[in-house]
Amino acid sequence: MKNAIITGVMAATILIAGCGKKNSSSGSSATPPTAQADAASSSSPVSQPALTAWQQGEKAAAVSSFLAADWSARPLFAAGSGLSLNENQFKALSDADRQAKSSELTAQLASFKQLASAVAGAGRDAASKGDVALARKYFTSLKECGTALDSPDCMDILRLVGRSFKKLADTELAKIGQ
Repeated sequence: MKNAIITGVMAATILIAGCGKKNSSSGSSATPPTAQADAASSSSPVSQPALTAWQQGEKAAAVSSFLAADWSARPLFAAGSGLSLNENQFKALSDADRQAKSSELTAQLASFKQLASAVAGAGRDAASKGDVALARKYFTSLKECGTALDSPDCMDILRLVGRSFKKLADTELAKIGQ
């Protein structure tokens, strides 16, 4: 029941506001996408392998990539992704661009949340089979992802999603014993 309520609140929140992530020391919206891409080219986005696999329908590969991701690394999202924007960058967009980006963000975040739900499901499956160590890995990865999203560099909606990931992970870790 709690998960259904959390999911409902998160879905409603997504519909109300756009969301995104940009790990940038500058809050300026004037940073051109090519400069963002050049800055990010030194390392690939942490979430990209998992999100790409998920969007291609390769659910097991996506969950494995999520589990293998180093959620403390940056950037979290591709520079061209709406999820890479910070709050100031999103607010600085024109009304038309903000509306278009909001639609993109809603779809991207929905995929990301579905992937996180699959990770939590894999953790529950592992726990039900008695593999507490593997279950702990899934839930810990989910918590680390949530911590990465709950960052001052993230848009508010993405921070809320990160907090819900952390709360879910904490709940599941408590069930199996940390």
